[in-house]
Amino acid sequence: MKTSEYSRIIVLAQPKPLHNDFRDQRRSVYWIDRTPFAPGPNGTTQIVATERINELSKPRSLTANFKFNKMSAISPIKKSTLERNPAGRILYLSLPRRPLAKPDGNVFSSIPTGLPRQSTLDRIDMLSQPRIREDTFATDETRWGQPKPVSFDAMVCTPSSRLEDLSRPKKYHSEFKPERPVESEVPEHALTSMANQHLQKLARPRTRTMIIDDYDPYKVTSAAQHAKPTARTELLSVPFTRKQKQKSQLRN
Repeated sequence: MKTSEYSRIIVLAQPKPLHNDFRDQRRSVYWIDRTPFAPGPNGTTQIVATERINELSKPRSLTANFKFNKMSAISPIKKSTLERNPAGRILYLSLPRRPLAKPDGNVFSSIPTGLPRQSTLDRIDMLSQPRIREDTFATDETRWGQPKPVSFDAMVCTPSSRLEDLSRPKKYHSEFKPERPVESEVPEHALTSMANQHLQKLARPRTRTMIIDDYDPYKVTSAAQHAKPTARTELLSVPFTRKQKQKSQLRN
C-alpha cells in the first residue's frame, strides 16, 4: 500500500509538459501578430512615419514681424508722448471713479454750528427714553386663577333683555339621565328570573358543520337536476326579440 502511494507522489511531482505552441520569454501579451520594435544601427528605435506626420513634427517657423518678450516690465515712454497735451475726453476718463458705497462715519463727529444746541439736546433726550408698551393681555394677579376685578362701568350698566336671556343657565333635557355609578346593584328580579327556551337557544354558541373531505363542489345535486323553473324564470331566460334571428335568415 505504501509503495503505490509513493509511486503516485512521484508521478505528481513530475513537471507539467509544455504545449507545442509555447514561446519562451515572450515580453508582452500584445506581441502576437508581429515582432516588437528593435533598435537600429545607431542604437535607437527606427520609426516609420508618413509624410504628414513628418511635416507636423517639424518646429513652427517664426514670422519676420515676430517680437520677443521684453527684457523688463518697465518700458520707456517716448518724448513726443510726454509733451503731448491730452484731450478733454481723455482727462475726464482719467479721473478716478466715485465710490458707490459711503465710508463709515467717524464716531467723534461734530455737530454743525448752525443748529441750535439746546433744542438738539432736548430732542436727543426725548428719543433716548424707553418706549412704554401697554400689554392688553396682562393681569395683575398674585396667584394663578385669581379672578380679574370687574370695572365700575360694568357693575353700574343695565343689561338688555337679550343679555338676560343669555345669562340664564341652560336646562337639561327631559329625558336626560346622569351617568351611572361604577358599583351598581343588580336588581333582585334579574337574579331570580328564569331564561325561556328562546333565550337559552340564543345563548348557545354557534355549531359548525362537519367538514367533509371528499366534498366535490362541481357535483350537481339530484334535487337541482329534477327541479323545474318557474314561469318568471323562463320569461327572464328568453333572449331579447331584437337579438333573435328568424329561421328564414338562418336558412339563407
